[in-house]
Amino acid sequence: MEPKQSFFQKNPSLHRPVNGNSMNGAVNSPDARGITVAYSKALKSQIMIRLDELEKQNEKLKDIIEQHKNEIADIIAANKKYISVLAHDLKSPFSTIYGVLGMLKDCIHEGNYEKMEEYIDIASSSSLNTTNLIENILAWTQTQRFEKQFNPTRISLAKLVGQEIESSKLAVKLKNISLSHSIPQRFMVRADLHMSKSIIRNLITNAIKFTNQGGNITISAKEVNPFIEIMVKDDGIGISPKDQQKIFNKDPLKAVSGSKNVKSKGLGLMLCREFVILNGGILWVESQPGKGSSFIFTLPSYE
Repeated sequence: MEPKQSFFQKNPSLHRPVNGNSMNGAVNSPDARGITVAYSKALKSQIMIRLDELEKQNEKLKDIIEQHKNEIADIIAANKKYISVLAHDLKSPFSTIYGVLGMLKDCIHEGNYEKMEEYIDIASSSSLNTTNLIENILAWTQTQRFEKQFNPTRISLAKLVGQEIESSKLAVKLKNISLSHSIPQRFMVRADLHMSKSIIRNLITNAIKFTNQGGNITISAKEVNPFIEIMVKDDGIGISPKDQQKIFNKDPLKAVSGSKNVKSKGLGLMLCREFVILNGGILWVESQPGKGSSFIFTLPSYE
């Protein structure tokens, strides 16, 4: 039997000492040392460049983190402020209702039915204002959480306004206000139904709030292609030029006095403006102190 041969065949040239320094002359040759030094320098240069890039990226990340920290701090501070104001706004009408119930109890014992009707009207008004406030809080919260579900559809403007007028009958009755509309049945808009209801409802509520007893509110519309222009007009206390510049401000915490010193935080108008813009329209006000106000907005006409 022949002896087994190694898988690797020995190459004498690779194992012959060169200059007496190594079994492999290629490793310690003068050219190899130069290449190794050059490669080492190039690698070091690349590492330094990369480290510099990483340092710059790190600085950018620090700036971004700091910016987000400030934004989060502002959001937290604003939310605390909103919660404080809204809690106060909710507490006030409930306190009124609680007080009225006590007075109603006294009226029952005294048999004073005329006063009872007056107190019931006060409680009804407070309940209505609280309902509107809660609806606006929910809508505002939705916009802040970026949950705007925009679903444009074909809407009969006259039908929508008629429904919102019907829903406002109690508030109109309590202030003995005339509320009507003259919108043609053919007027159709392409808009989100939920948002459109909120716009109309808040503008009607706002007009009622700032209209004195026995006043008038009218809602009309006209074609301004490719839009329908809707106007909610009242003959109430009006708005000064200075306040007109602020009422659509995104800080709804600054109160504006209404009729009988009713305070408005402007949350409803802020929502109106945002919803109108989301539907592709614009909202503005025309008013003179003592001569009433007209809130006008546009929605795309349905073609």
